[in-house]
Amino acid sequence: IPNAIRVVEGVYTNKFPGGVAYRCSFRVTEAVYLIERMVDVLAQKLEIDKAEIRLPSFIRKAQFPYATPLGLE
Repeated sequence: IPNAIRVVEGVYTNKFPGGVAYRCSFRVTEAVYLIERMVDVLAQKLEIDKAEIRLPSFIRKAQFPYATPLGLE
């Protein structure tokens, strides 16, 4: 998907619909939700387990200490 547009209306509350409280801005919460949802949809379309898409992104034990592209460990 080259582009995606999402219109969201945020409401401050102490409860998240999934029962998990996020202490961050709405932009971060929405972005994480959208990315995770798109991974779920992709896995369903490809007829594979969601973990098969996510696992290659995990940092392996042998890679520690891990430095990010910005040089943070």
